[in-house]
Amino acid sequence: MKISKAFLLLFVLAFSIVGWSQQVIPLYAGTAPSLLTVEDKEIFSRPDNGRPTVRNVTRPTLTVFLPERQNASHSAVIICPGGGYLNLSIEDGGYDVAKSLASSGVTAFVLKYRTWVDSAYSDYTSVPMQDLQQAMQIVYSNAGQWNLDTTRIGVLGFSAGGHLTAMAATTQNGRKPAFTLLIYPVISFTDTLTSRTSKTRSTLLGKHPSPQQKEAFSPELHVTAATPPAFLVQAEDDSTSLVGNSLAYYHALVAHKVSAQLLLYQKGGHGFAMHNKAQDEYWMPAAIRWMGLNGFYQPEDVKPTAASAPPFWNDIIAFKKQDASQPPPANSILFVGSSSFTRWMDVKNYFPGYPILNRGFGGSVLTDVIRYAYDIIIPYKPKQVVIYCGENDLGSFLTPEEVLRRVKTLVGIIRQNLPLTTISYVSIKPSPVRDKIQDQVKEANRQIKAYLKTQKNADFIDIYGAMLDANGKMREELYKEDRLHMKPEGYAIWQKIMLPYMR
Repeated sequence: MKISKAFLLLFVLAFSIVGWSQQVIPLYAGTAPSLLTVEDKEIFSRPDNGRPTVRNVTRPTLTVFLPERQNASHSAVIICPGGGYLNLSIEDGGYDVAKSLASSGVTAFVLKYRTWVDSAYSDYTSVPMQDLQQAMQIVYSNAGQWNLDTTRIGVLGFSAGGHLTAMAATTQNGRKPAFTLLIYPVISFTDTLTSRTSKTRSTLLGKHPSPQQKEAFSPELHVTAATPPAFLVQAEDDSTSLVGNSLAYYHALVAHKVSAQLLLYQKGGHGFAMHNKAQDEYWMPAAIRWMGLNGFYQPEDVKPTAASAPPFWNDIIAFKKQDASQPPPANSILFVGSSSFTRWMDVKNYFPGYPILNRGFGGSVLTDVIRYAYDIIIPYKPKQVVIYCGENDLGSFLTPEEVLRRVKTLVGIIRQNLPLTTISYVSIKPSPVRDKIQDQVKEANRQIKAYLKTQKNADFIDIYGAMLDANGKMREELYKEDRLHMKPEGYAIWQKIMLPYMR
């Protein structure tokens, strides 16, 4: 149903949210579908310790945040706050996010969808989806008024709002968003991926959902080639929405060749909104870049502020400036990873005649390489990607299994976007300063090698044993004073082993 200008003039209210003058549009002109009561019991609470929330929502609305200067793609994002379908974290998971998007030139809408209220609905199961579909209808029908491109309207969801967003992305009956941003989302309603602390499934389906309901409300089981692209963010230590939710959805997207990016944090828990305080990182800059990569955003020159810039951002900017002044070679052999590559500044001299492009940076871990894959891997379209990363992950006390999971994520991103590119992983080296974790190093190498054997056009380049003496001890003379980084003699060993793998 097209929403007329008369409807907007009649129902649009102006109010101020922390200095922002906005429009608030009721989703329905009359009584909302499935609603049994006209009584408004909505409650907003702002606890001394905790997140501001609104509950008992029976009158859904859409709040419009118009940018002062719209980005060239005329894109928009509808935001679905989280709260387990019981309440909505409407400020840090709604209004604050909308302001951030609007400041980047993206038109944003905060959806205050209906929450569960006892005896308020004939059947609550379909209510949140009804509200999201109605919100999309309003935005699409009035795209001309807001100067929007209807092929670039996405949905962002936190937690239960992420479940709602993923359901819309995989629906067979309703309108699908053009893209989705899923932030620590609840995806699956299967028993194995439903946390005991999560109330999302029981609120929507009741305490005893049938197997058919669990399957129907698990979006990862319904991904197809027509599912919209997705950007996902989650912390590995999330106990409310298990990290397997994002992994399952991401792998389903990759399996169906749908564009996707997964940003994993080692720590952060659940409900960190835009700022993961545990790691002091903001995910919005990466999300904006992902939108740009996939054609949903055309910035003039959007850059993170110093306060919001993720780790190694300055390194990435330096690479981009270097590329602008000295275009990298076509069909390059791209070296990417941590400081063992960063410090191999004369690597081209070790492989004369090969189009080497070195993009190692700092003391990076695998999640850093994953974060910037769309900046320093995919755009180059290299014929071969050579990876050295994982040693710092183990040095941060991750398990070999966790390192393998990160390797799989990185390989998945490369393989999805560059299906013909060779992926070569250099084994984690023995470092005297990390003598105490060598058992973990060996086990991680073993697991990564076994995994890469299952992948087409992929190599495991084993340099570990060659850096030991005849007694199996680490050769201190190969390392600098820090006992971590190598001297030229160490790189000479690498060159001899790596050369047969160069394409």
